[in-house]
Amino acid sequence: MNGRIIGGIVCFCVAMTGLFLANLFLTMMIGEINRKRNDGNLVSYIGFTGPKIIRICSEYRRSYPSGKVMIYAVSAFTLAMIGLVGVAVCLRIIG
Repeated sequence: MNGRIIGGIVCFCVAMTGLFLANLFLTMMIGEINRKRNDGNLVSYIGFTGPKIIRICSEYRRSYPSGKVMIYAVSAFTLAMIGLVGVAVCLRIIG
């Protein structure tokens, strides 16, 4: 195995870890939001779309102005994107 393949595997693992953590933190934000809502008006844990993620983040920010979970979620997502760029470089898709 050459260094490019090993680097690609490491970058892929970093990307998957970042995506897992971002999903975990987003689920934690939904739990925090649902704790303050009534039973008939809860946010579903199933189905993540762009507008839903934006709505969750804005509502979390409004409900918990000093909450750190959103910062952790964005950091984990950034880590995942850096890992995916590293995979693309190792596969010679870019760079």
